[in-house]
Amino acid sequence: MATTVARMPDLAEKLATQEGLRSSAVRRRAISTAYYAVFHALAKSCADCLLQQGETRRSSEEHARVYRALEHGTLKNAFAQEKSPLRSRQSPRKVGELIVPLRSARLIADYLPPIRNVFTPRQAREFVAQARRAVSELNALDDEDRRILAARLLFKNPPQ
Repeated sequence: MATTVARMPDLAEKLATQEGLRSSAVRRRAISTAYYAVFHALAKSCADCLLQQGETRRSSEEHARVYRALEHGTLKNAFAQEKSPLRSRQSPRKVGELIVPLRSARLIADYLPPIRNVFTPRQAREFVAQARRAVSELNALDDEDRRILAARLLFKNPPQ
């Protein structure tokens, strides 16, 4: 059975391709859902990486705490740091190149006043496709890149 995290890209795609796509609100909702599909996939990946699945059940308080530790602003900043392995390692960099612009689009979708046609139907579909690629890249990470991603996204950098 697919999890909620696995179903989110499908929901975003359904929103982005439905008949009512003429509605600016539907396009904005599709983009927001696409971003959250990636965000939740990242949170799940980080929690699963740091808490080995056999040791801590996903329904445990510990798993929820790690899952909820991912923050939107930290996510953007972690991928922007010049000397970060999230930029120097190819696989995590691909994830960042996909999610950071999607995060910016989500901010517009969720917080800009109701302005008609902020996003075209094509843009909505493109952002959903981008989210799918990000989730795919995330799922393809090896264990080392997954650990680096989790450590960089969940923990603040020490002062230098």
